[in-house]
Amino acid sequence: MFLRGLRRRTGEPVPDLVALFRSIIDGGRDVHPIASDFLEHFMDGAGASRKMSLRWLRSFKVIEKAERRNQRRFERRLIREAKDLRDGGSSWLRDHWDARINAFVGTELFYVSRMSLLRSHGSFVLTRDGASVRMSGTVRHRWFDPYDWDRGRWVYIPRHGFVPIAVGRDLVEADEARNFLMESRHVQTLEGRHVDRRWPRRGDARFTWSTVGPG
Repeated sequence: MFLRGLRRRTGEPVPDLVALFRSIIDGGRDVHPIASDFLEHFMDGAGASRKMSLRWLRSFKVIEKAERRNQRRFERRLIREAKDLRDGGSSWLRDHWDARINAFVGTELFYVSRMSLLRSHGSFVLTRDGASVRMSGTVRHRWFDPYDWDRGRWVYIPRHGFVPIAVGRDLVEADEARNFLMESRHVQTLEGRHVDRRWPRRGDARFTWSTVGPG
């Protein structure tokens, strides 16, 4: 029935496409309840954005790794700034990083967001006292992804097999569904210390990250 789904459009009757997605919603609630909820919002939410649960997102290793990737980028930049800071001096640093996320096939995150972005903006203060540099600051993280059924040709859905991505595009064009934005924001604080060592020519740095709440 859906062989033509490998093209840009399915060419199938819209009521059949609606019935297909409704059956996916109903059939997936006991397997992937969050994914079913978001597919239902795609059909009924009129395009309203949805705020994602940070706890749910962090239950996937790819999200944790993306957050840690940006944290390490901030840390490396802070170490470079600390090495150039003169005794008794202080400086203010602003920086930002993007971490791209590709969900693993078969996870519930994959059915909600195949590819997404974690954007992190940081603001820090560094102060040197002799060989030691204290660092502190705040990082605002924003995870986001448009729910739009626009990437790829098909997706494998349990109990339904391979479903063409074009079904979602057809439903949007027929005004039976609306794309929407998924996002989650949270704020972390950073406390760090870098100590210069004359020999060998390197320094010791320690950082502590703490999540303080939503952004």
